[in-house]
Amino acid sequence: MPTLYEGANAVVPMGATIYYRRGTLGQVHTFPNNLRMIAGDQTATSPQDRRVTFWNCGVNGGVEPSSTVPTCPDQRGSFLRLHIAFPNCWNGRSLDSADHKSHMAYALRGGSCPSTHPVSVPAIALIYRYPTRGGEGFSLASGGQLSAHADFLNAWHPASLKKLVEGCLNALVHCGKA
Repeated sequence: MPTLYEGANAVVPMGATIYYRRGTLGQVHTFPNNLRMIAGDQTATSPQDRRVTFWNCGVNGGVEPSSTVPTCPDQRGSFLRLHIAFPNCWNGRSLDSADHKSHMAYALRGGSCPSTHPVSVPAIALIYRYPTRGGEGFSLASGGQLSAHADFLNAWHPASLKKLVEGCLNALVHCGKA
């Protein structure tokens, strides 16, 4: 993910939460070894789909998700957050593509994968928490506030990933930290 700047100063995240979830109603499969993908658009100059990326102030921040950096209220737990969601449907063939995206797709709103990308894989959601309340003067290293994106390379230990997918996601069990 790109560095967040306030003016010329880098803002180091306080932390990040990474969720591996079900994104479809069908059985979830493990990522193949060395699968690569990018979520979001590092060249975006207009708002991206909020199913892919958005800013907010946390669950209790009282600020609706936004394409741009909001001003968070001065209250406990209300800090700037950047959310990025990866595609969760794979074409079943390619570990990568020239744009690092075409071999992947987002699930359809009804909870299934498109026919061109029929293999459901874990839906990864990233939430970066920053030690700021946001406001004016923020930008991403990739340009502006709209270019949020993140990269993924599957380097999971295969047995650990299989345990997560079979024992948690397909068993419909919330497992907490893996």
